[in-house]
Amino acid sequence: MEPPPATAEPAGSGNPPANKRGRGSTGNRRGSRGRGGYWRGNYRGYHNAPAREKPVGFALLPTATAPTSGPPSAATLTPTASFSTSIKSDSCEYAGWKLYFPAEEYRSGSKTVHRVRTMQRHYADCADQYDLSMVKACNWFELKMDVCESDRVLRQEWACFRQDLTDDPEHTLACIGLAMHHRLARNAIGGVGSSQSATSLSLNTIRPRLVGYGPEVSIGSIKVSSFGKLVSVRGTITRAGATQIMNTWCAFRCASCGNEQAVQQKDGIYTTPTSCHSGCKARSNFILLQNSMFTRMESYQSIRLQETTQGSRAATGSVAKNIEVELTHEMVDSVCPGDDVTVTGILKARSQDDAGLGKASLYKAYIQAVSVRSNKNALGNWNRFGEFTELDLEAIRMIQSEPSPFRLLVQSLCPSIYGHEMVKAGLLLGLFGGQATSARTRPEIHVLVVGDPGIGKSQILQRCASVSPRGIFVCGTNSSNVGLTVTVRMEKGVGASLEAGALVLADQGVCCIDEFDKMSGHQGLLEVMEQRSVSVAKAGVICTVPARTTVLAAANPAGGHYNKAKTVSENLKLHPALLSRFDLVFILLDRSNERTDNLLTAHIQKVHGLSRATEATPVHPFFDASGCSSFADAAADGAEPSLEERLRLGAGEKLDLLPVELMQKYIGYARKNVQPKLTAKAAEELRDFFVELRRTHREMDMIPVTTRQLEGLIRLTQARARIDLASEATVAHVRDVLAILRQSMLDVFSTDEGELQFTRLTNGSGTSKTSMVRKFARTLQTRSIATGSTVYSMEELRQAMVAGGIVANCAELIDTMNIQGFLLKKGRDCYKFIVE
Repeated sequence: MEPPPATAEPAGSGNPPANKRGRGSTGNRRGSRGRGGYWRGNYRGYHNAPAREKPVGFALLPTATAPTSGPPSAATLTPTASFSTSIKSDSCEYAGWKLYFPAEEYRSGSKTVHRVRTMQRHYADCADQYDLSMVKACNWFELKMDVCESDRVLRQEWACFRQDLTDDPEHTLACIGLAMHHRLARNAIGGVGSSQSATSLSLNTIRPRLVGYGPEVSIGSIKVSSFGKLVSVRGTITRAGATQIMNTWCAFRCASCGNEQAVQQKDGIYTTPTSCHSGCKARSNFILLQNSMFTRMESYQSIRLQETTQGSRAATGSVAKNIEVELTHEMVDSVCPGDDVTVTGILKARSQDDAGLGKASLYKAYIQAVSVRSNKNALGNWNRFGEFTELDLEAIRMIQSEPSPFRLLVQSLCPSIYGHEMVKAGLLLGLFGGQATSARTRPEIHVLVVGDPGIGKSQILQRCASVSPRGIFVCGTNSSNVGLTVTVRMEKGVGASLEAGALVLADQGVCCIDEFDKMSGHQGLLEVMEQRSVSVAKAGVICTVPARTTVLAAANPAGGHYNKAKTVSENLKLHPALLSRFDLVFILLDRSNERTDNLLTAHIQKVHGLSRATEATPVHPFFDASGCSSFADAAADGAEPSLEERLRLGAGEKLDLLPVELMQKYIGYARKNVQPKLTAKAAEELRDFFVELRRTHREMDMIPVTTRQLEGLIRLTQARARIDLASEATVAHVRDVLAILRQSMLDVFSTDEGELQFTRLTNGSGTSKTSMVRKFARTLQTRSIATGSTVYSMEELRQAMVAGGIVANCAELIDTMNIQGFLLKKGRDCYKFIVE
């Protein structure tokens, strides 16, 4: 009596694999009918049963030898990843059938065969969309959804193509891959010759990569009903694990009889044979043959994807959702932490019972990636809103048609904070950014706002982060150096992995840092703000992660209130090298002024609905703290109003401010589509300004404008032109930028009496202290040469000050020399003098 034939389980049945014990399990110890290795008979004890089939997932070579019941040799079988066979066999027209459908038998006229033939006709009709030579070389190809949906034959023959792709992605993708595999084989035979029986091919498994599949769903909206289906999500990579090797097929040898068999490792779950198919019927003691030709491996990498929290969602305090994504083959190492990517893949679940802790009913969701597309390009990630509707474009055109779009955007940036138009204008230029003319020049505009507490710096920064299409807000008191850059973590079984910090996550975006002066370390910002990258050399990991981020920072003075007798570096206790990387530095002082206080009080009451601003108010809003004339007075005198006056609102004037979503659209559109060029007159205006400043201060020891700041002027001018959506930066744009820069210089270089002293650089010291620093440095240098020692205690430094006739506060002078690099602190009350 012959045993009944084995029945293959249909594809897409959804039944779990034989072993669901997770990675590292030893497999099931009990066998049952129809289970186990691929060379085991369905009925134990049938020694006269017909020859068993070859293992599924392996293609047969043309051979005249009779089939045997023992394990196949290299002459008869070739592994899944590559096969060598004739194009046509007697039983199946597709030589690679078992590569794509290992558990399904070929039946002519079946639904699977019909779908494969439909895709073959699609490839033939759209031959210009598929480069066969590239497909054969890379073993993968892009399947564009718009091309498939525009194919009339495909729509007729496979009407539910998109629905099948969503509900049964593994089977549908196998049909797509087999059709391309068969086309490549036919094409190769046609180029070699017509003798099919004598032709032998070697083709790998062809993998389709979907392009344009949608709609995109948020990670937080993924439900249990989506498991096993195809999904498309977009987010930022927060962690990237090391590249690993994963077995897809494993060969095992029975320790009792030496018989060999191969077992497929479904979804990376380590599965051992349930029993030996030979006469010993052993159910344990199987030896893994790692070097066997039937053991197949592929590259594997795990990444963590975090959804982007923007706009109103970020303000509610909601925690951004994360999900693990598994990358294989050519997708490995194609992305890095901080990248904004779109992942299309199959949503699956894995048991968390990896260590036998009784968590067999708990599962962790992950996405098995089918395609990964990075959204970064030369224009940056500001094209997150790359698909603009007609309503969006109409709103953008209306903003552009305003008499002054710059004024409208400045007033809409943070309407709850009264005044500070020039500071808002500078931050707005940082949001729009400049244009990278080469790989060595950065387009990011860094802005620092320094001022007394309680004047609205934090609220302005939070608004900047919300209106940016890609913005992150962090507080310096709760941020460390590694929290802002990159962290290297060692994970069990994975090795070293990189976790991105705030600056890397905001790649090609904006990172707003509040309490900038209270950060524990600023060394990591030096490379980010100038080189636009983060270099990592930790735990054996050496790499460079891109961090093309605009830094908008706010800081409070060290003494609680800004001291105009000191410079910015002395007020903040920051390193001069870090301050020099900011293109704009604004100083906001809380000074008592009756007219300003009246307007500020009226504005706060209006915001809280306590009172209304009447048009008969006698206070006119247009004035400067220095007492300059108002906009109306300037217009009456025929003089051109300043930029600050033009940005202010008139008495009783109402403006239709822009919402956050519309500002995001406008900024994203400008960054993506507007690439302004400087006109000849605009370049000449910048050149004249730069040369004049250097000529005026040529005889001084310190020059306030350097070549780095000249590059910053160009970036600021390009950003000013982008605000108007202008393709050319004109002289008017240059003059607005120079007005903002002059305001910044006025804040930095002015004293309490309002006198401008250009020797008071941001990285220097006050005018009165400069001579004392140099005199004390000369005294220490003379003493070091005489004694041969450069290390001094605090008491020895005091004695040196007395001996040199220097009358000053010893602690403040030593602190200033430490900031400027003359003294290096070696320990408690111990300093080393750096000899020039």
